[in-house]
Amino acid sequence: MNHRELLLVAVATSCAFSACGGDSKDPGNAAPQAGRGGSTTGNGNGAGAGGDEAGAGELNAGAGGEDAGTGAVSGGGGAESSGGSGEPGAGGNAGDGTAGAIGEGGGANPPTDTCVYPAASELGGASVPAGYCAYTWASGLLHPRGIIVDEKGDVLVSDNGRIVLLYDDNGNGVSEDDERVVLRTEAGLNHGIALNAGYLYASTPTTVYRWPYEGDREPLGTPQAVVTGMPTGGHVTRTPLFDNQGRLYVSIGSSGNVDTDSRRARLIRFPANVLAETSTFAEGELFADGLRNEAGLALDSQGRVWGVENGRDNLQRADLGADIHQDNPGEELNLFREEDAGRFYGYPYCWSEYNLPNGNGPGTQWADPTNTKHDDAWCKDTANVIPPVMVMQGHSAPLDIKFYVGSGLPADVVGDAFVTFHGSWNRTTKTGYKVVRIPFGNDGMPSGDPVPVLESANPGDSDPQWPHRPVGLAIGHQGQLFVTSDASGVIIAVGYAAK
Repeated sequence: MNHRELLLVAVATSCAFSACGGDSKDPGNAAPQAGRGGSTTGNGNGAGAGGDEAGAGELNAGAGGEDAGTGAVSGGGGAESSGGSGEPGAGGNAGDGTAGAIGEGGGANPPTDTCVYPAASELGGASVPAGYCAYTWASGLLHPRGIIVDEKGDVLVSDNGRIVLLYDDNGNGVSEDDERVVLRTEAGLNHGIALNAGYLYASTPTTVYRWPYEGDREPLGTPQAVVTGMPTGGHVTRTPLFDNQGRLYVSIGSSGNVDTDSRRARLIRFPANVLAETSTFAEGELFADGLRNEAGLALDSQGRVWGVENGRDNLQRADLGADIHQDNPGEELNLFREEDAGRFYGYPYCWSEYNLPNGNGPGTQWADPTNTKHDDAWCKDTANVIPPVMVMQGHSAPLDIKFYVGSGLPADVVGDAFVTFHGSWNRTTKTGYKVVRIPFGNDGMPSGDPVPVLESANPGDSDPQWPHRPVGLAIGHQGQLFVTSDASGVIIAVGYAAK
């Protein structure tokens, strides 16, 4: 891998072996992907003249083909478009780089360089893909979990009973110790945080609170309780998510490893018009049932709700190989379609196969050995149980998911899902402790296996020198990916060094 040094306003920055990926093709070859963005973010005419994926008439149109850094001028409203509203001009011929006018507000420029930071902030021991970098954006936090970015680009974190706001006013690429303010101290704040319609929301194990939020970096006053009466014990995170209609979703995990029923393993929804008053948890709509611990929730570009679920521990079944807990059950990626509201997703009666010697393949539903109500046939019947869209390595502990919409990473990751793996305890060889990217296709569904984006540079997943346990994800205004690590008390930034 190559060592590179960048300079911005006399700030030394670096992409060293431990925190930056090596060289590969110039990502000017993102031009073939520009058409995909245009056809989804421009108006209904798509990108230029030609096929659905055409950047300028054909997939590989650009200045001389795939490797050309100037290929990004092809066609209209490209993958880095922020929703071009103008109609793209007619596409140019493949190979000669001639392109029609780019739609208003669109474009397919190379990624913003998000690897500009002080050399001392480089994240030691990190492995990232070619061209990427990882660095400590903020340190000295208590137990950072949920993270969001406001309209001004300030970062807010739920940090062990506090809401902390962080910023980078001096422009050196990181948030220093004097670039933060504690907005609120509130007993029990432990994970969930969200912004919606001028309010900041945060949760304790029993309550979802909100405060008016103006982004002025001033301390917050007394909160309003929005949702009360959530059961305590067991899994204690209560993740809030808002959809495009302003409805509030709150996830609650099980009270133990394997409960007797699903009453504590659900996703509850509240209509937007009740948020000005206090509602009890019991008054919410049962949106999804049978979710052991759906700690991570996200909306995709279509406004659909997705979640990542932590499966049970210590799984054994004599007829399937006795002790099968090393790789099973698989951690789940779930899609919650509106037409499936109120449906059941399996827990505690069923679990998802990840890797069984004589199994039926990843995602297959099996009856839990503690279950006396339902058998394998019942679990496999999709009229009873909605199976996951994808399963991931058991015990990885996924805690957050975000669909990438920024411009600071390569164009071909736009629309993909990033997921944090907090890491295992119930496995002989540790797994997780990383951030992965799940590729998504034009059909809005996963198109490949998870790909590591941030992990230990040492072989395997059991590096004792790797102190980080990723939890929350957010996308910065420059397009960098922010990752909280509760174990090390830091916010990590993952960026891309555009050429």
